[in-house]
Amino acid sequence: MTALHILAYVSVSVFIIAVAVRAIRLATTPVHLRWELYPVAHEKDRMSYGGSYFEDKDWWTTPRKKSLFGELKVTVPEILLLRGVWEHNRPLWLWSFPMHFGLYLVIGFAILVLVVAIFGPHNGIGAIAAQAGRIVGPIGYVLGTCGTVGLFGHRLFSRKTRGFTPPVAYVNILFLLTLFATGLYVFISIPDPMRGFSAFGRELLTFTAGAAPASAAVVHLAVVLSFMMYVPFTHMTHFFTKYFTYHAVRWNDEPNLRGSKLEAAIRRQLTYPVSWSAAHVKADGRKNWADIATDTEVE
Repeated sequence: MTALHILAYVSVSVFIIAVAVRAIRLATTPVHLRWELYPVAHEKDRMSYGGSYFEDKDWWTTPRKKSLFGELKVTVPEILLLRGVWEHNRPLWLWSFPMHFGLYLVIGFAILVLVVAIFGPHNGIGAIAAQAGRIVGPIGYVLGTCGTVGLFGHRLFSRKTRGFTPPVAYVNILFLLTLFATGLYVFISIPDPMRGFSAFGRELLTFTAGAAPASAAVVHLAVVLSFMMYVPFTHMTHFFTKYFTYHAVRWNDEPNLRGSKLEAAIRRQLTYPVSWSAAHVKADGRKNWADIATDTEVE
């Protein structure tokens, strides 16, 4: 077993554990301050004009109707096409979209590599996956390279984005550029990268070691695996944390009914001590939210 194999096992383990821990922490956080803005995507019959179930007489006595299709109509274009960026910052979208879509294709390429590693490259689904990978991979790396170069320049030179772009954002973009550029170089310099990547994938799945991949492939794999370990500790985890932002904050219109889980959660949060420094709250670290909410002397 080589150092590259060990790095692969470590990076995958770190990625899965770190993402799981972060997701659990987000799922168990206190109730958020909800936006209470309409339309809400899961409204089945009133999405078109921004209505809600509160319009119904005695709404608390009837089951709520939610539309999964309505949520998908919003989330799928947002994920695949970055619709929000297109609507609000089109110059940024011109570079952010190819970067993101290139990353999606590279992830798809990695999945195809695993399919070939499992089924083999010569028959059935493995052969189809191998052919698809030879197309998807290069397109993803080209799009990603162009997108990250443009995005770096846009954030560096655009007055609209430079002021609120922290230094770590440039580090993230350069890390992604390294990933895309080394992958593109692999496809330029090696006759059939799909064969070498799938062989390495088969070794990982079977806990064996074979001939070392070409040096360009080794460099690219090391970058990819290092990036996997890096991502869970950055804001790039928005690839899954957005779920909580949308469902727990933006679209959360769950009613606070007597005896409900939401009521129990709010009652529990009212017992939390408050240590805000704002003078009008008069928090001293010992009073809880219920004390402050019922204190008639609070300004």
